[in-house]
Amino acid sequence: MKTSTKLSIGVGVVAVTGIVTAAVVSDKVLTKVRYASNRWKIKKFVSDKFDGNETLLGVVDNLSDKDINNVMNVVKKVKKGKKQVSVYGNNVKETTETVKEKLQDLVTSVF
Repeated sequence: MKTSTKLSIGVGVVAVTGIVTAAVVSDKVLTKVRYASNRWKIKKFVSDKFDGNETLLGVVDNLSDKDINNVMNVVKKVKKGKKQVSVYGNNVKETTETVKEKLQDLVTSVF
């Protein structure tokens, strides 16, 4: 095998190794950034809603990344439920108004 072929194979292996390493490292970095962002969001919520309670902020600081993930999943579910309740609330309001109008029509037609 020629030296140039060996050199090309070696450079190719180094390049592939570098690309794989960069992909793995960037994924880990993105995951850490996401956890840090979520932790900051939770701390902001605690600061806003509980007047910066130091005990609760300490609890947030001591949460693991898995716990932070669970809290964020709960928040997503609560937001989804809130949207559904508002949709149901609008439907109930419209239905109530329709029933009210029908009752008024019935009462006025009877009397």
